[in-house]
Parts: sequence; C-alpha cells; structure tokens
Amino acid sequence: MRCGRSGRSRRRTAALGLLLAGAAAQLAVSSALADSGLVATTSLAALQQAAENGNEPEADWVARLLEDARRSWRWGSVSGAFVTSGPTYSKSCHPANDPLRTKYLKEGAPDAYAQVLGAHLASEEALAERARLRVLELVDTHSFAGLTGDYGGDNQCILELAISIPVWIATARLLESTTVWSEADRDTFQAWLAAHVYPKVAWASRTRANNWGAAGSLAAWAIARYTDGAIATLEEEAPTSRSLAPGEAMAEHMALQRSRMNGEFVGDARCTRHGVQPYGGLPEELRRGATGCDGLFLESDDSSLTYQAMHVEVLVLHAELARWDGDPSLYEATTAPGKPALLEAIRFVIANAVAGGNSWPWPQSRLGTLIVASTYYDDAELAAEAARDGTFRAGRTLPYARITHGSTTARRAADLGVPGKPRVVER
Repeated sequence: MRCGRSGRSRRRTAALGLLLAGAAAQLAVSSALADSGLVATTSLAALQQAAENGNEPEADWVARLLEDARRSWRWGSVSGAFVTSGPTYSKSCHPANDPLRTKYLKEGAPDAYAQVLGAHLASEEALAERARLRVLELVDTHSFAGLTGDYGGDNQCILELAISIPVWIATARLLESTTVWSEADRDTFQAWLAAHVYPKVAWASRTRANNWGAAGSLAAWAIARYTDGAIATLEEEAPTSRSLAPGEAMAEHMALQRSRMNGEFVGDARCTRHGVQPYGGLPEELRRGATGCDGLFLESDDSSLTYQAMHVEVLVLHAELARWDGDPSLYEATTAPGKPALLEAIRFVIANAVAGGNSWPWPQSRLGTLIVASTYYDDAELAAEAARDGTFRAGRTLPYARITHGSTTARRAADLGVPGKPRVVER
C-alpha cells in the first residue's frame, strides 16, 4: 500500500499494518457473511434457475443485469491520495494525480456490484475477477481530504465514501462465495476500511443533520458490522477522539441514525424542526429547494424532492441491512402520531396526505428505494409506485433492487421472511 505524505497518513499506514496483522489472526467470518446483506446467494441461484427456465420477468431482468455487468469498465484505475476540488457549490472527490477521475467511488460501486451479481447469476468467474480487481484497487487509496481540511462540509470525499462504501462492502461479501476472493483479500479490505474510511464517515455520523449524517451513520455502522470479529478497535479522530470495538461502534451509529430520524439529533441543523416530521418531510432536505424547512408538501420537483429522496434511500438501505441482522428498529421507528417514519417519508412525496398538497412521482433513478421498502411495508401506494418503470439500476445506493428484491423468486420467504418481520442471519 502507498504511504501518505503527511505525519497523519504515515501513522495511519503503520496502524493499517497492525490491523492487518491482527485481522490475520482472527477466525474466518461465518458462511452467512458470504451473502451481501441485501441478497442471499441461495436466492441468486434460484433466480438464475428461473431465468434459465425462461420465466418472466426473471429472464429479462437477468439479461439486463448481465448486459450491465459485462460492459467495459468506465471509471479507470485509482491509487494514492484522494482530494476535494472545485467551487463549494459543485465539489468533486478524485485522485490528486487525476482530477478528471471523479466517479470511481460513487459510480464504480454499483458497477462492481453488478459484476459480482452477474458472476453468481451466470456462473461467470471472469466477472468475479473484475469485481475483485475494482474492490482491491481501493486499498491503494488514502487521505480523502477536503478543500480546507480533513473534517468539514467542504470535504466531498466524506459524502462519496459514505454513500458508496456500503455497496463496496456488499460486493466484497458476495465475492466471499466465489473462488477468486481470498481471506487475505478480505483482511486487506477490512483493514483499509478501518484505517482510512471509518474515521471520515464516523465524523459525518456524529455531526451532520442532513443526508451526509444519515449516510455517515449507515457507512460507519456497515464498516463496524463487516469488521466485527476481525479488527479489535475502530478509531475516530473527530469531533472527538474515540476508540471503539466494532460492536460498540455498530450500537452507537445505529443509535445516532435513530435519533436523527426521531428529531432528538440536532447537529449542524439549520431548521428549527428536526427528523422525520409527522407529515413525512425531512426539513434539512426540504430547505434545499422551494419547499423550505416548514413545508408540508413539495412545492415542486426541485432540490427539495431530490434531497428528500436521497436521504430516504440511505435510510432504507440502513434499515434493510439491519433487518438482515434481526433488527427492524429503523423500519419500525415512528413519527409523533405513531406512524412508520420511513413509510411516511416516502408517502410525503408519492401520496401526500395534506389537504391541497402536491404529490410527485418518485425519481426514476432511485426506485430501488421503493422496491426494497415495499418488501417490509404493506402499503398500496408504495407498491404501485415501486412497480413503475424506471432505470434498471434504479439507484446508486440501492442498485439492482429488482434482482435482489423485485420478484418472489429473488426474495423467497426462507430468505427475506414476510413484510413487517425481521430477517435474521446467524453471525
């Protein structure tokens, strides 16, 4: 791995070596972790068989997934320090030596995930090799600096790590049930996450009230979950120094996510109302457009809708990953009137209950949110909107949800259970 140039980067590199040595001494992860946390390999095998039998829509979906998985890689190669550049209203995160390489993290994650899904659905080892290459390129990256420092709202790298790392982890976990992924690969990736990514996303989890904070809580929790039993401690640098066992980190960042949803968390909020409101709005996202902090419905399909949908997408992924561990608390979290907060945040957009209020189609590029949420909530409007045509990838943070959650073949009762019930994986 490449060493950073600063003293902090050198210390992190030394810590990474210690983490690798400690990880190598741990027991192998359980076979349950060969699943991605979004779909079981047994479900993919069933979907593969249904497609081979010519069943629809499974055959069409598998064909479309494989088309995406087999296309040429568009995001190049990465290594070395990542930095933030650009004006504050249009920042980008990229390798310091290649300012144009801005999409490896956030767009490469769903593409690598498509490759490993394709490897399972087509029994195609070459696709697994490609996905492995992309995951392991990440371990030669470091720093992830902002315009003015490591921790702050001008560090676009923190957001891009937070929204992409859960998908990179899902890819690595599915690689574990292929022949191309080794224990050494897993240990190296886990150690990189602990040393270079966890401190950044944990900061966002503890300080940011908007989608940055939600994504930070998700990513910090996901890293802790993935490294639990392999790495002794996870270190945080800001806003205060902390050393936590992965199990402790999981509990703390889940609690932060719940407090952000229920309005107890304030952080850097600019609105006077916090969390998911009784009518479903997220004030810190609504203020970004015409609706404003106190809007009871979306005035237009502008940035208010975009950021509301982005925040909800992150929350649904966190809720679904936790559901796999038998913890439905994010799905079960309620608003003040006692209604499911996540469902109300979705209905705020697609079926607004305020008299005279506007409702809008959910963004087509984020329909994976609704496909996944509809496996938990029994809601007619949600189900109808989830069935609407959209992009096949259907999300950057919840990509290819039609493959993982979209059919009864992909989500048999043995794998996902029934709406409103947790899916428990032994760990």
